[in-house]
This record gives sequence, structure tokens and C-alpha cells, in this order.
Amino acid sequence: MEKVMEKLRTASFLIANISVYQDIKADPVIQCYIDLLENLTDDECGLPLNYLVAEYAAICAQLYESKHIGRFFDYIYNKVLLSENLFSVESAKGNFGTLPEYIKCAVTRDLNALYALTCITSEDIKAALNYRYPEDSDLIELLPEYESEPFCYRNIGCWGDNAAKIAEYHHHNGIGVFSEQIAFRFDGEAIVPVKNIDAIRLSDLKHYEAQRNKIVENTLSFLHSKPCNNILLYGDRGTGKSSTVKALLNEYYGMGLRIVQVEKKNLNNLSKLIEMLADNPLKFIIFIDDLTFNENDDGFGALKAVLEGSLSKKADNTVIYATSNRRHLIKETFSSREGDEIHRADTIDDSLSLSDRFGLTITFMVPDKAKYLDIVKKIADDRKLDIDEEVLLKGAERFALQKAGRSPRIARQYIDAVQGRLELGLPLL
Repeated sequence: MEKVMEKLRTASFLIANISVYQDIKADPVIQCYIDLLENLTDDECGLPLNYLVAEYAAICAQLYESKHIGRFFDYIYNKVLLSENLFSVESAKGNFGTLPEYIKCAVTRDLNALYALTCITSEDIKAALNYRYPEDSDLIELLPEYESEPFCYRNIGCWGDNAAKIAEYHHHNGIGVFSEQIAFRFDGEAIVPVKNIDAIRLSDLKHYEAQRNKIVENTLSFLHSKPCNNILLYGDRGTGKSSTVKALLNEYYGMGLRIVQVEKKNLNNLSKLIEMLADNPLKFIIFIDDLTFNENDDGFGALKAVLEGSLSKKADNTVIYATSNRRHLIKETFSSREGDEIHRADTIDDSLSLSDRFGLTITFMVPDKAKYLDIVKKIADDRKLDIDEEVLLKGAERFALQKAGRSPRIARQYIDAVQGRLELGLPLL
């Protein structure tokens, strides 16, 4: 029994004195665990059993509700990978080798302390409770348990020996939530992860190769810290403008690319977003979808200021990709058309001046009939649909007539409908 209590006392002492990974102590599970260890190892603790049991039950409940489903080792190690501290930030920048030796030693101590915490099992906690409250041993045996063995992070060994590997992880994956999520939205105040993202790849997009090649080349220049441009993708609905940007993310997130979508209503805080991302070593596409302004929109000036860099130099780790159905980004109202020519000319000048702030303007127009049908065939081939080509294409034309237009989006919607009916054994449309 003394070995168990010594194990708990050692872990309690080590975790209380971590330095680089201080932010981890604010995690509710770890905070609760620290309190529990202090109470279990305090010989003068006069708290009733119910109090300590409630602490332990709260730990189990939160572990069960986490994405790690009760796996304590995985939960703690994941918190290590998500921690934003001097070590992780500098490692993400590729500066691990230049960190002072005393910082590396502190990192090693912290990692060993956190590892010691994961070595405490449910059986250890129950044994300590039995030691403190022997008269309640039957009740203590009824307490829930968590899993101590690793599941997602196996064969890691003692964490302190892996500081260089963790540094390499941050160098390739970034820090904090950006290390395990790739798509985000900005709500005007905070950057929020988007968990269910479109899995579309560049190879899924048919035709428009010339347009996409320009966007890919610009994106690769951006990722390699070469000169690059903000891009305006404009043209007809359903031609693949937004899908192209999403496909870039799925193609290049392994090279450190992330995307943050900003709605028009939050453009006033665009400069704030860029400042929030400024020290992050990853590369961010700030994505504005379906961009148009009314004449008095406040976001117009904010976006224009960022594009022209009137307040500060262009950030090295952000680029703006916007889509629009309009080349002139400011909508003219009926009253403005009736107004004087000077006012109307000013509106057009403002619209063009904003469009011109994008270094590249890429145009996506609806395909003609032949291209539309070829897109249909290519998508059907990708999905290996067993269907007569003539039947497929006749159905595609009927579908386009019902939709009153032809576009890659309509082609994809048609194939979705065909595939669904084939898999259900239903006759085609």
C-alpha cells in the first residue's frame, strides 16, 4: 500500500510544479485530478469520503464524455499536443534546436510529470481510498473506472524522452486546435473549428483546368513563402468556385494549409482575425464566399483596407480567396441608378477599386452542352456507375432542363440522384 501512496505523492508533487505546460493545469479533468491527489496524499485531510468520491466520479464522467471515451492516457497526451506554450510555438516555427538547454530540460520535466499522472490507474485511486476509509471498502469497490492503457498513442514510452518528436509534430501540424483541425470559421470574436468539412478533392472537379491551375500555382507559392496574390473567383453559380477553394484545403493541409471562413457580416473584424493568426506558423486562406456589398456596407472599407495593406504590411501567413457572382462587387440599388451620374460613377469606381485589390481574378462561366455532358460522364466514371451512356446523358439533359441551367453543380446533383436510385434498385429519372 505504501508503494501506491508514494506513487500518488510523487505524481502530485511533479504535476504541481510543471512550468512550460502550465496551461494544461487549467483543463477541468486535470484540475480535478490534481485536487483529488492532494486530498488523497494529505495525511491531515479531514474531508468525508463522499467529497473525494464526487471528485473521482467527476473525473470519470468527463473522461467518458470526451472524444477519448474514458481513456485517461490518450486524454492527457492529446492535451500535451494541443498545448500552446513557448516550446510548442517555437517548435512549430522550426526553432526547437535553438531553444536554450534549460527550456528543453523544463519541457522534459513537465512531460515526465504528465506521464507520471497517466501511470495512476483506477485501481490505485480505489486502493488509496480504501487506505483512507477502510470501513467503506465495499462501497469503494463499486466506483467506476477509467482506462489507463493507450489506444490512439501507443508505443510512445516515457514522454520526456520524446520532446524532439513532439517538437517535430508541432513543426508539421502547428499548435493548439490548429494541429488537429484544418477548417475554421471566424464569428467576429473567436476562431471556431468546423468539424464536418466537404471531402472534395481537386481530382473530383471536372474541366476548368486553366482556372484551377492558376489558383493551385498561387497557393503553392503561398505555402512555400513565395510572392503570391489574393484571389477573386467570380462567375456563374454552381461552376465550382467554392468547391475549388475547399479542394485546395483537402489537397494541401499536410503542407500546413488551413482555412478560416469569414461571413460578410464579420468583415469589420477582419484585421483582428489577421492579428490573431499573425504568430501562427501555419498558412491560412481567409475564405469569403459569395461576396457582394450594398453601397453602405461597413465591411467594404474594412476589406479594402486589408487588401491594400493601408494599416500594416501584408501578413506572410494569410491570403484572401473570395468568391462572387458579380464582377462589380457593389450592388447598385434602384435609387442609385436614378441618381446623378457622378454618384453612379463613384459607385462603379468603388466596386472596381475593390475588385482590382485582388491580385488575381479568375473567371468561371457556365459550360456549354458538350462540356456539361462530359462533366456528367467523368463523374459517373469516377463513381463506376453501371449505366448505359446514352441513357445517362439523356437523363442529364432532362435534369438540366428541370433545373433551368447547366453547371458542374447540376451535373453532380444529377449523378447523386442517379447513384441513389441505382443503389436502391429504382428506375432512373
